[in-house]
Amino acid sequence: MSEVKRLRMERGLSRDELAAKSGVSSLTIRAHELGTVKGTETKTAEAIANALDVPVQALFSR
Repeated sequence: MSEVKRLRMERGLSRDELAAKSGVSSLTIRAHELGTVKGTETKTAEAIANALDVPVQALFSR
């Protein structure tokens, strides 16, 4: 399971809720959860991390 998905689920958020909270599309959230994203723009990572209330590094640690 990806860190994005784990953190999202810990917070009880759906993909759509995280998308709305972060301003990132639910398709992008899904791609990050599935690991199909080759690289992440800094602003996207920051938006997701802020919405999950974690530092950006937490999205990529395992």
